[in-house]
Amino acid sequence: MRHYTYILLLLLLTMSCDDGDVFEVELLFDQELELCGDDESEFYLLYDTKLDPSESLTLKFPVNTATRAIFAPTDNLGEPTMLTINGNNTAFNYRTYDGDPEDLICQIIPEPGTTITNDYEAQAGAEVLFVSTFEDDDNDGIPSILEGRGELDENGLYSNAQDTDGDGIPDYRDQDDDNDNILTSAENPNYDEILGLVNAQNTDLELPGGDTIPDYLDADDDGDGVLTRNEDTDDEGISPLNDFDTSNGANNIPRYRDPNATDEYIQLESLVNQYTRRVFVDVTILQANIDILSIEPLYLGTYIGDAEPITEEDE
Repeated sequence: MRHYTYILLLLLLTMSCDDGDVFEVELLFDQELELCGDDESEFYLLYDTKLDPSESLTLKFPVNTATRAIFAPTDNLGEPTMLTINGNNTAFNYRTYDGDPEDLICQIIPEPGTTITNDYEAQAGAEVLFVSTFEDDDNDGIPSILEGRGELDENGLYSNAQDTDGDGIPDYRDQDDDNDNILTSAENPNYDEILGLVNAQNTDLELPGGDTIPDYLDADDDGDGVLTRNEDTDDEGISPLNDFDTSNGANNIPRYRDPNATDEYIQLESLVNQYTRRVFVDVTILQANIDILSIEPLYLGTYIGDAEPITEEDE
């Protein structure tokens, strides 16, 4: 799982008042950006807010083919996308409030009791730098980096990723790594943050014909010579988890874990695979000339999208 450490942005700025007094303006945001708008809206609005004092940083820009791609990158190269602030449909603002900024931002009908007390806008000509990447995860309980994902290639792909079952879906995106029609997560990989995968379940470790391959990577979990997927008696090819050998199995052991159950039921269908993709967008404002703020560059923060489900078929 990808982790980000957010560095607090502390900017001490000075400005002179009419009476000659000088005071400091302190901006302290968590740099965890939120998003208003979606692909069907007229505008996107990325923002960060804080209380005590109540402030916001907002970036508005139009929804079009180029900006939609910011939130749906096709590779992990992290190539930059640039937009120019024009003070019209693309604008960057620093605002102060007399209440909670969340009562106004993104609200169709603003909550009563909060107003904007100061509104400072970046001058036209400032630029916005977006760098987008993503993380794919099959949510099988094993971190992708431990599933033989390998390194990114020059095309922003994990082209050498491990594919245990050869189905065209790399293990880090495959919910069923050994294609035995039992989800990896149901085969008890038992990942531990300290111990790793040393305690992964291995049903046939001490059985005749057994091996040292953990069940989640083993196509024949009980070592009886019959593929686990072919010990499914319901002829639907969806999963042998609930198929029990009532004639030979002791203590109601499911067939795929019973070395004495060797009848074979050929299954041609496989489980439909689904993984999730989470997008990360780093945003930096370049030459953000605001009346009371001139920072070069200004790292606005990172937007982390929701994990979106993606269905992938075997080759």
